[in-house]
Amino acid sequence: MKLFRTALVAVAAGFIFQQIGMFLPWLLGPMIALLVLRQFTEIEFYWPRVFRTIGLILLGVMIGASFTRESVLLMWVDLPYMLFMTVSVIIAALLFGLLFSRMANESLQTSLLGSMPGGLSQMVLISEEVDNANVTVVSVMQTFRIFLVVTIVPLLTTFFVGSETTSAAIQANDFSFSPLAFSAAIALGIFFYLLMKKFSFPAKELLAPVLVMAIVQSFTGSTLIEMPPLLTILAQLLVGAHLGLQMEKLRENMSMRLAFAIVVNNVLLIAFTVFIAYILAAMLPEYLFLDFFLSAAPGGMAEMGITALAAGADVALITSFHLFRLFFILLLAAPAVAYVLKKLDAKTSN
Repeated sequence: MKLFRTALVAVAAGFIFQQIGMFLPWLLGPMIALLVLRQFTEIEFYWPRVFRTIGLILLGVMIGASFTRESVLLMWVDLPYMLFMTVSVIIAALLFGLLFSRMANESLQTSLLGSMPGGLSQMVLISEEVDNANVTVVSVMQTFRIFLVVTIVPLLTTFFVGSETTSAAIQANDFSFSPLAFSAAIALGIFFYLLMKKFSFPAKELLAPVLVMAIVQSFTGSTLIEMPPLLTILAQLLVGAHLGLQMEKLRENMSMRLAFAIVVNNVLLIAFTVFIAYILAAMLPEYLFLDFFLSAAPGGMAEMGITALAAGADVALITSFHLFRLFFILLLAAPAVAYVLKKLDAKTSN
């Protein structure tokens, strides 16, 4: 009953958002409707984790299908720009974290870990190992950022490209399928997934198909599969409902002061990504500003991938930038910040 109720709300909200002309209606509709009902009513909802997994796999396949041999080779050319953008966004996030510390009267450890665009689960795990970090506030900051980015960035995208362009882009896909190569990709994808699971990588269900599709398509030189629009809608709905219900205890842990500080923190960070995108677009006129903006936006690869697909942007380029940032943060930035904060803890305790 709870599952049926959740699905009914998600579908109804997606349909309403589509009718009023909202961008990404099948993502934002379920997310906003379930978030509001979860926070302000006693209605019980249920969305199995397997639905989120299916949504991420579908999205991973759709994003991966955008990679060609040429786009994979171009990744090497774009590495300096990826490094510049990633380092700039991380430095800005940490500086805004210092501002957040003053505005919300939270510890430096809490503010920096909550501001780092490294993903909810990773930052929460790191905050558990840092003595002076408030795990609850870090979790609220990261969770609320997801909501703000997923609502603000698509609205800005609509402003940059126009709603007609975006809606037309979704319906431009025709179904095609390469059975033999796709079967090989599935086997390789299972291997990648198990490998990522062993090393606790985030969003394995999304990353594995993206990487596998990019590898196989760059070798074969042909597209393995292009999804019909209905599956794009399904992926949005499955992920959107999960995002709405993920923010379970947001209201209980959110004061007005904390909420204001988080909004300012994230609006500044999104504004900074617009600035960085403008700089790169001016330096490289052969690229589109929209592609750089979605590449720099501090959202997850799943949410930005859906936005890129809907906007008709260069999905392969945007995904490449987000992959680079993900690995950079997980392997270098997050461990470095955690090390510095632990040293700071050690000094203050002595």
